[in-house]
Amino acid sequence: MSGLVLLDDGRGDFGPMTDLRASFELRSGILTTAERIGHASDLDVIGVIVPDRLAEAMRERHPNRAVNEVPDGVEPVLVVNGRLLDPPTGVGLTPMSAELDAEDGSIRRALLDSNALRAFLETGSLPDGVSTTSVATSPMARFAWDVFTTAGGRIAGDLEWFGAVDGDWSRLPGGTAIGDHPIRIASSAVIGPLVVLDARQGPVVVGPGVEIGSHAVLQGPCVVHEGSKVTPHAFLKANTVIGPGCRVGGEVGGTVFQGFANKSHEGHLGDAYVGEWVNLGAGTTNSNLLNTYGEVTMRLDADGPRLRSGRQFLGCILGDHVKTAIGTRIMTGTVIGTGAMIAGSTPPASTVARFAWVTDDGVRSYRLDKFLDVAETVMARRGLALSDAVRSVLGELHAAGQVRT
Repeated sequence: MSGLVLLDDGRGDFGPMTDLRASFELRSGILTTAERIGHASDLDVIGVIVPDRLAEAMRERHPNRAVNEVPDGVEPVLVVNGRLLDPPTGVGLTPMSAELDAEDGSIRRALLDSNALRAFLETGSLPDGVSTTSVATSPMARFAWDVFTTAGGRIAGDLEWFGAVDGDWSRLPGGTAIGDHPIRIASSAVIGPLVVLDARQGPVVVGPGVEIGSHAVLQGPCVVHEGSKVTPHAFLKANTVIGPGCRVGGEVGGTVFQGFANKSHEGHLGDAYVGEWVNLGAGTTNSNLLNTYGEVTMRLDADGPRLRSGRQFLGCILGDHVKTAIGTRIMTGTVIGTGAMIAGSTPPASTVARFAWVTDDGVRSYRLDKFLDVAETVMARRGLALSDAVRSVLGELHAAGQVRT
């Protein structure tokens, strides 16, 4: 076995979560799905298959991986769908065989030679000669809430792989620790006085360079990734995943921060997904439960259908680069598209289009040049830059999704 190819088949409906990234790049536990698949298979990622609009951005991020082409000198390769959030360990397939999802017939995993992989890239279908088996266990993600609302449940399972990669862990150097589940604190993390790490219901993980302010409470299962800061008196409730480079305060629970986002101030955020480079103004608060205690529905795209989630608790999805003003209220089941600016005194609509500029005067389009200027300024503060390929994707999204006035 030579390597692993990750597949984004474009069949999932993840709303703005996959505007700028592939499905396998989503943070679906401590790890991204790509990282979990790599550890489970014990193979190096040598190639990716993604929608054409993401191909150039993927080449920029992963210059040593084959993108939408057959990797050189590799045969056979294990192809794994990025919607498979809980992959089996090992390979477990014979060459020229594939597992198909029992629900929709999608490829879950396949072990293909170069000719079969080339045929799949050209046609989107497995060629003749590949034997298939239908698999009903471990359902694949179909909708956004399948990813972020279940991430907390994978923290314990990801912990062994995460610790093995990062190493250099120690138990709590200060504050109070309770509970029998693992508590992992990187030696470079700074824990303020009177911090409480509550591991009674699940593990608590604090990554390298993390700063936890005094009097903060982290309730497991919970993870705070490298370089993030948790403000004093913050309450991170169970099933919360804070990606790298974030600033988090107030009350947060059942929520995934992909990374590099700010919620530094007071306010509640529950059962939500927060994309990269989001900034939530002081007092921004969301609802994650209907007053009727009924099932939450979501429209994942401004032009899409309203979907039944099957969930009673479901907060919001905030696409990359979303900004909210102070005191913003976000209603249950809201989806705010990539690049939107929310600056109204009343709650935004339950579905906000990409690059919408929302004020009390109405909704108009955020000018692309101004949006890009702000994005560059924000990213530069973290020592990062907006790449040409991502800039191009943002331009295409703006042209396709801007508000018509």
